[in-house]
Amino acid sequence: MKKMLKVALALLLAGTLFGCSKPAETPTEDGKTTDPETSDIKVAIVLSTGGLGDKNFNDMSYDGLKQAEADFGITFDYIEPTSASDFEAGYRQFADTGEYDLIIGLAADQEDALKTVAADYPEQKFSIIDSSLDIANVSAVSTKWQEQTFLCGVYAGLATLSDMEKANEDNVLGVILGMDNPNLRKGVVGFEAGVRYVNADAKILEAVVGNFNDANKGKEIAMSMYNQGADFIQHIAGASGLGVFTAAKEANRYAFGVGGNQNAIEPDYIAATSIRNVNEMVYNEVKNFVEGNWQEGLKVSGLKEDAVGYSNELSNVVPNEDISAAIEEIKAKIQSGELVICETAEELDAWVEANQYSK
Repeated sequence: MKKMLKVALALLLAGTLFGCSKPAETPTEDGKTTDPETSDIKVAIVLSTGGLGDKNFNDMSYDGLKQAEADFGITFDYIEPTSASDFEAGYRQFADTGEYDLIIGLAADQEDALKTVAADYPEQKFSIIDSSLDIANVSAVSTKWQEQTFLCGVYAGLATLSDMEKANEDNVLGVILGMDNPNLRKGVVGFEAGVRYVNADAKILEAVVGNFNDANKGKEIAMSMYNQGADFIQHIAGASGLGVFTAAKEANRYAFGVGGNQNAIEPDYIAATSIRNVNEMVYNEVKNFVEGNWQEGLKVSGLKEDAVGYSNELSNVVPNEDISAAIEEIKAKIQSGELVICETAEELDAWVEANQYSK
């Protein structure tokens, strides 16, 4: 009966959530198009619950596979789970076929599902992005979330005390999560550490949307923070973060993007983005597989490897020269190992006391 239920759920997913890529076309000299040279390698991906169109994690992952399709001729399929309860059925749906050389998952909230399915399919190769999972037949690619958000925290901590047009004198900032999980919590710690490294007295508001695809609630929470005096808000909320940008525009305040560069969405209100190129992470997993270099195990990278960072490119918000100089100076300290950022909320107060920025 349990097996039948799993099969039924897999069929339901296949009927409602399953998608497949359309191979890119290659232009010829006469302007016509031909199908690119194809590969025998077939890849699948279990997207996060935010789904395609989030202008963030899922879209970047899909773009990474499209680039791999164009460069290597692989084919890929995907599913868009609507809730965490769909993850295991999604993995199992792909693994059951035996057709996929590599199955890719996204984020720590898929770890339990992947562990269960990977144990049942020891010969199947899996990759998971944004996870510290360390088990057989799985390649886990993780970045240092605390380093990704730290420099936007520095920006916020200095800018809230500045004469920037939309800043105020309240010294209040905010950070909004989509879901409450350990990796994203490190992003919260990184942002708060960045703020307090340069502005120890700042008040930082925190909130969780409870969903990666609820822009209305993201906006509602952000408006509440702006009404409490926040002038900069960092979102780590997937598609829910789009509501934060809407709130920033209505409140005439600032926000920070996350993941791929989101500054162009609202360039007058998004001051910068806490960058992490998920598309490259997904692409490189496929590239390594195609080239025979794919390996199971945990891989972690950060600012030193340029896997994460900070960008105000495409934003019309211009920080003053002192803020820009401080960000670059502090970035260099992290990359050299001189400044090591704490990872947990329990460490934060002691870390701030021991680490204060001075020119």
